[in-house]
Amino acid sequence: MKGFEDLKKEVIDTDLCTRCGTCIGVCPTQTLAYHKNGIVDTKKQCIKCGKCSAVCPGKEFPMNWWAEALFQKPYDVNKLLGTYKAIWNACSKSVEVRSGGASGGVVTQLLIDLLKENVIEGAVSLRKKKGTVCEFEPFVAVNEEQIASASQSKYTIIPTNQIIYHLKQSGKRVAFVGLPCQVQGMRKAMENDLWLKEHIVILISLFCGFNMESEATDYLIAQSRIEKSEIERLSYRQKKGRDTGFYIRSKDGREFFVNKHGYTFLNLIYSPKRCWKCFDYSGEFSDISVGDAWEKGQGWSRVIVRTEKGEKAFEKVKNMGTICSESCDESRIIPTQKSVIEYKKKQIAIRAKRMKTFPDYEIKFEQCGGKLWIKGMLIYMALAFFKTPIGKGIRRFLPFKWLIKISEGIKGREVIHGESR
Repeated sequence: MKGFEDLKKEVIDTDLCTRCGTCIGVCPTQTLAYHKNGIVDTKKQCIKCGKCSAVCPGKEFPMNWWAEALFQKPYDVNKLLGTYKAIWNACSKSVEVRSGGASGGVVTQLLIDLLKENVIEGAVSLRKKKGTVCEFEPFVAVNEEQIASASQSKYTIIPTNQIIYHLKQSGKRVAFVGLPCQVQGMRKAMENDLWLKEHIVILISLFCGFNMESEATDYLIAQSRIEKSEIERLSYRQKKGRDTGFYIRSKDGREFFVNKHGYTFLNLIYSPKRCWKCFDYSGEFSDISVGDAWEKGQGWSRVIVRTEKGEKAFEKVKNMGTICSESCDESRIIPTQKSVIEYKKKQIAIRAKRMKTFPDYEIKFEQCGGKLWIKGMLIYMALAFFKTPIGKGIRRFLPFKWLIKISEGIKGREVIHGESR
């Protein structure tokens, strides 16, 4: 059987690790752990049971097999949003829940209502580690207060699926909230463990274009001129007027804010290489996917219901009267997600052809052409440069105003950048 050394050689050392944490969670000896540079064997107690390799979504995730298993049809590479039953624009009717969420507060409201109805006994969420400013860990939220406290996105790498080991010890029926790669890892874990299959009631995925290394957060903190020890609050999706973005408040009241679009370029220069190889930005293998409904303005979420489980859960919450919802057509979504769709779906063949290693999705990517190809090549060249020793050195000292201008160029709009005051 394979052990951790095989996983390290085949996945971690070849930049195929998504850092989802599934291998950590299924390890029976709990010898694996996540450190800043990736997954490591801390105790040297690997028993070569093969479980870590079996559940890893980094090296392979056969999309046709999973599409057949979940939707009873082959994977269609031309479906830009994946397979689904319905799409909704929605938001929580609770002002408190809505204002505390990243967009419409739908995930928070969904979890609260499913808990109230005893559909679940808890929800896998994220919380700040004690004694830290911007380090997070997964936990099982078991009441409304804990669920609400875990709202909003965290734009940094967190191996959420490491919770599997502790989840099995708790014995609870839960909802899982994670990124597309984490959902893929959880699907593989559930397929290999009947207990997980029975106790993870619903998989909810958040839209994800890129994740960012922790250095991106350090860079933004440095620009704020507020020391980590002085930070009272840090949020990646703080709502401020009609905008939302990265926010810091110091203990003495100084504030720093930059619109979410203002650090778009950081997603590129600080994204892990495995993010470049991802084809799934909308959580295509979840039960429900949730993202921002940009054309609706601040305070609305996009909900893509994919499976029968997801449909039943969303209908239950709708019938409880705690959310506002309206049916939405795919044609309204595509224009608002143009950049990420181009990058993830239409330009992936560019990267698949040029990168040394690439996941086995068991599907064929179509080559794009013209301006789309040129844009994709320029992005790939920029990504590759900032992973070189010279590029890494330069990115640490890039003037923040330059990044703002680059982000404005990418987004085609003016962004707000904050100052400590």
